[in-house]
Amino acid sequence: MSWAARALQRAQVELDRALAARLHLRALDYAAMAHMLGAQSPLGPVELASRLGISSGSGTELADRLERAGHLHRRRAADDRRRVVLEPDEASVARILGELAPLFRELDALAGSFSPEEQAVITRYLSAAADHVRAHADTLA
Repeated sequence: MSWAARALQRAQVELDRALAARLHLRALDYAAMAHMLGAQSPLGPVELASRLGISSGSGTELADRLERAGHLHRRRAADDRRRVVLEPDEASVARILGELAPLFRELDALAGSFSPEEQAVITRYLSAAADHVRAHADTLA
């Protein structure tokens, strides 16, 4: 089963590359957008750089590049006016989600082909597998 999970992971990498190319973004720029879309709270340039494994200066350059291209906006954090956070542009988010919508429909249909009990087992496995992958990444870092 771990080989099937690894195949899914490789397919995700291929999807990210193809989507970055479709959006005319560098792979790192697309990765930055993905981090911002998946973040629980707004990220600043330094936090984004940390997540991407690049220097804070490179993170600022990346944010500048994405801002110039219209993919994000800087704004002051509501809870700390000294802090700058990065906010994905609504049109960019809509474009990314629009490109992914057909895949989401296909995956929802696939999930619907399993019984509720099977869906629960699959969800439990994928959630636990993600936890293990993150934990292993932490040990490698």
